[in-house]
Amino acid sequence: MKLILVRHAKSSWDDLTLDDHDRPLNERGEAGAERMGAWLADRGHVPKTLLCSTAKRAEMTAKILMEQFADKPVTDYISGLYHATPDTILAKIRNAPAGDLMVVGHNPGMASFADLISETRPKHERFASFPTTSTLISEVHLDSWKDLKFGDARLINFVVPRDLKVLL
Repeated sequence: MKLILVRHAKSSWDDLTLDDHDRPLNERGEAGAERMGAWLADRGHVPKTLLCSTAKRAEMTAKILMEQFADKPVTDYISGLYHATPDTILAKIRNAPAGDLMVVGHNPGMASFADLISETRPKHERFASFPTTSTLISEVHLDSWKDLKFGDARLINFVVPRDLKVLL
C-alpha cells in the first residue's frame, strides 16, 4: 500500500482577524496544490482514502488535489490532525481502511512524522523543513494500516512544488 503525506499548501495571511484554523490558501498555494495534484495523478499516486485536518487551508489543499484525480478518494476530515504530533498521526492512520492512503496535515508534526515513518530519508535538501505542499510518497508492505510502525515506509519519492516546474 502507498502512504502519501502532504503538508497543506501556502496559506494566506491577508486577514489577521481570522483564527489560525480558518486561514484559507493564497493564490500561490492554490496553484501549488493544483500542480501537485496533477503530478500525483499523472504518476498514478491516487489514494483510495484521504485523511485531512479540518483547518481551512488543509481542506482547500485536499479539495484541489482531488480535483486532479479521476477516481476520488473517500475523505475523512479529522479535527485531531490539526497540528497533530507524529504519534497522533500514526494513530489516525492505524484506523484507516486498507488501501492507498493520503494524509493532509501541518508542520511541525507532518515533517517529524515523515522522518519517523521512513526507512531512509530522501536526499532532498528541503525534506527536513517539509515546506508547504511538500509530498512524500512511500510504500509499506502491510495488509492493514493497524500494523503500521515508525520506520515501516520505503521511499518512492519526495517533491516540493518548486521541483514540479522541472518535472512536469
